[in-house]
Amino acid sequence: MNKLLPAFGRRCAPARGKLNGLKTAIAALPVVLGLALASSADASLISGAGGTLTPLIVAGAPPDSPTNRIDPSVPTSPFSGVVSVNIQYSGLSFICSGTLVSRRDVVTAGHCVDTSGNGTLINLNAPGASVRVVFNASTVVGSPGRAIVTADSVSMHPDYQGFGNCPYATTTDFCVNDDIAVIHMNQDAPADARIYSTFIGQIQQGQQTSMAGYGRSGDGINGYTVAPDFRVRRTGDNIMDLFDLDDEQHFASGPREVWYADFDGGGKDTFCTLFAICTPILANDVEANIGGGDSGGPSFHFDGTNYILIGNNTFGGTFQGQIPGTFGTYFGGMLLGPYSDYLWAATQGRITRIGYLPEPGTYALLLIGLALIGVARRRKQQ
Repeated sequence: MNKLLPAFGRRCAPARGKLNGLKTAIAALPVVLGLALASSADASLISGAGGTLTPLIVAGAPPDSPTNRIDPSVPTSPFSGVVSVNIQYSGLSFICSGTLVSRRDVVTAGHCVDTSGNGTLINLNAPGASVRVVFNASTVVGSPGRAIVTADSVSMHPDYQGFGNCPYATTTDFCVNDDIAVIHMNQDAPADARIYSTFIGQIQQGQQTSMAGYGRSGDGINGYTVAPDFRVRRTGDNIMDLFDLDDEQHFASGPREVWYADFDGGGKDTFCTLFAICTPILANDVEANIGGGDSGGPSFHFDGTNYILIGNNTFGGTFQGQIPGTFGTYFGGMLLGPYSDYLWAATQGRITRIGYLPEPGTYALLLIGLALIGVARRRKQQ
């Protein structure tokens, strides 16, 4: 472990937007003690609610705990292909999470491999620069299931221009779209690590998502109390509540690219209270938030048998007066369907893409045509 932890760092950047007239602070890199944050979630709703963003899998209220959420590092774990990622450059070292989508490829967040905050892809040929993928498919020291595999190339989505930066001149919008990267390893992943199929369709409001990652943890009452760890993977679920459309189209049209969820519990259901968007509240030992170091980790659909990759986790935020990581805060990430072509090209066709989500107990097609979702409204879709 020591060779994975030479030096941790964090970097913050000023917000490019406002929430209810308040300047906000953005943690714009994958960090040990903070996560990249959005300045607004479904801006037509949340930007009017006010709030202060602070750095952000978090458990429910006690007696649930971070320990209860630890996933065993064994080959039979359904999350054995969820990895931690160590990124090093300029004397700094960062932790992120990622998902194995082929024997050589891992999907993570673009900001994890952005060295400038403006979409500058890490140069693996620079002195001291590296990206390493840490597998946890075994607890046996020295086992192939605990391999640390070095990347020989990294790709970032071409539209990603840094966390919060929009692809057009503006001072009012804040963009978290396109925050996707692919790590290509210089050797095959351990045989015990699962490989996940990627969903290429559109997700509906109310979709339950199963998450996994290596970031900060705690509980919904006290917030973050546990540091991230390259060898400790935690899991939890939530419900996708809100979506952003294509930022290149000024969020007025195009596919749903960004998803948002609130951390319900302790009598708090923020999106329901503020916006009348009232999706189910999960059980106390299931409902989860994410923390710093979970960036790039997966959001899965579980069909009763298989975990299908539908998104990644990239940001979190708070409203005014909220303690980071506690009930009532929010978070989200990218939906991977709109980025299917990029993922296919970046992996040279090595991923498995599926166009429907089998429902638990059935294999009916998930109908996602525009006729079913109606006319998309900017940032507010109910």
